[in-house]
Amino acid sequence: MKSNKRLVTIFLVIIFLSLIITFPNISRNGVLQGLIISTKVIIPSLFPFLVCIFLLIKNQISVTNNLINKVLHKLLGQNFNMFFVFVLSMLGGYPVGAALINEMYKQKIINSRTADIMLTYCVNAGPAFIVIITGGALGSRILGIVLLISHIMSSIMSALIFSNQLKKQNVCYKPIKNIKNSFIITLTESVNEACNSIIKICCFVILFSVINSYFDYFFSNMPIIKYISLFTEVTSAVTKCKNIYFVSFLLGFSGISIWYQVLSLCENRKVNIIRFILGRIFHGTMSATITYLIIKIFKIKISTFNNNVSFTKNFIISDATLFISIFIMVIILLISVFSKNKCGKFIKDVL
Repeated sequence: MKSNKRLVTIFLVIIFLSLIITFPNISRNGVLQGLIISTKVIIPSLFPFLVCIFLLIKNQISVTNNLINKVLHKLLGQNFNMFFVFVLSMLGGYPVGAALINEMYKQKIINSRTADIMLTYCVNAGPAFIVIITGGALGSRILGIVLLISHIMSSIMSALIFSNQLKKQNVCYKPIKNIKNSFIITLTESVNEACNSIIKICCFVILFSVINSYFDYFFSNMPIIKYISLFTEVTSAVTKCKNIYFVSFLLGFSGISIWYQVLSLCENRKVNIIRFILGRIFHGTMSATITYLIIKIFKIKISTFNNNVSFTKNFIISDATLFISIFIMVIILLISVFSKNKCGKFIKDVL
């Protein structure tokens, strides 16, 4: 079985390499598209946010009040630290929840099973992405707000459904060790971890942008195959899709690129893949259902629109932000490379 998987992997890699060599312009355009998404959306919104959040987590921002923890444990099976991560995952965007869950696991605040359960509802799109980018692509901020409400409600419902499993993990009053590191050390560690997270996120966005470019080029006349690309990278998918219910599903489903980003941020433990995928499908299905109910109940008008939002070269290259963003990416890469502990094994050092 393992040998078959290896052969399939090698076969797909050879095909991909052949396409890159034969059609280099398509690969180039895909890389540019991925860089634009990374520099225009991901780095400006996520990097400073991640640094601040890692600082909060490392400084053990916590509430030890028994009443608050009892209420949270009764409702969601969580303590304050876990609830704090849950809220931040809905504010910060897709990879933030996974990064913070991994940080709690490293600090032994939660165990691996608890981390898996939390991943089912702590992988969420950020409000700015849903309302501004997705709502703008749909031609209406009102629809963006509807999608945001649906997305948050679906995440809360998932948390409630899985609360019974969390209660069995007995994490409500687990003591936390006091942090003795100075602020400078904590800040340095937070910047390093934010750098590592951003580099991984941007690399996956660029890779799947290249893959989608080949899908668009070769299967433009085959809608069924072409639309497979909608399930790979959510940022470009929501600007292409015209059906609000399907867009709502995609936001909850998040896309294969996000899945790989999440898994790369959970490098310290083995993730239950089946639970994670089922959680994504459930989140997407519930989001689409809630979106449908909100639109029908409140009789929100969905007008015919054209997708007028896309990440093109002209969208960014005309101003100085491209140079500044790429410069920041290089700085982040250098910090990440030179601050990383090396074990002498190439694969582990790269990842």
